[in-house]
Amino acid sequence: TQTFVNGRHENLPESISVTFTITGNEYVRAMRRHYKTQLQPKRDLVGGVIAIAVGVYLLNTLRSATLGWFLVVPGVILVSLVIHAIYVLPWLIYRSQPKLKDEYQLEFRDEGIRFKTKEIDSTLKWSLYHSWLRDSEFYILYHGPRAVSFIPLRSFSNGDDDRLMALLGRTIGPSL
Repeated sequence: TQTFVNGRHENLPESISVTFTITGNEYVRAMRRHYKTQLQPKRDLVGGVIAIAVGVYLLNTLRSATLGWFLVVPGVILVSLVIHAIYVLPWLIYRSQPKLKDEYQLEFRDEGIRFKTKEIDSTLKWSLYHSWLRDSEFYILYHGPRAVSFIPLRSFSNGDDDRLMALLGRTIGPSL
């Protein structure tokens, strides 16, 4: 496309279009990657296991049963929360949200993202997003405190992946 800027014609980059339906397995993998960047589950698991181990030790040696229980209970809760967030919650979200199973048609432009499904047809401005991440399988776009969007890399045509990375860097900022 061409536009008239400062008294001259300039070529603007063409939009980047992708169409995909995210599978349950993809959604679960993407959510796990998102949680790993936000929650630090390895640290929490190690902390929970250490608390449980020290608490069990204190309970078995009868040095301090009260302190032992004060370590075991929070340790079990922490480990349970991490396991729930990483292994259970992504499947529950995918199964409970019919919109996640729809076909998505996205068109990335300098002005924003045209977002279309069978129920939605809107354009989202880049200011909605505060950060992004690209890994070996997905683009993860962060908007709001708990809201994310996943775009599988498999949905991009040749060269569009690099173009989107450049566009995201210009419009949102550097990757996480």
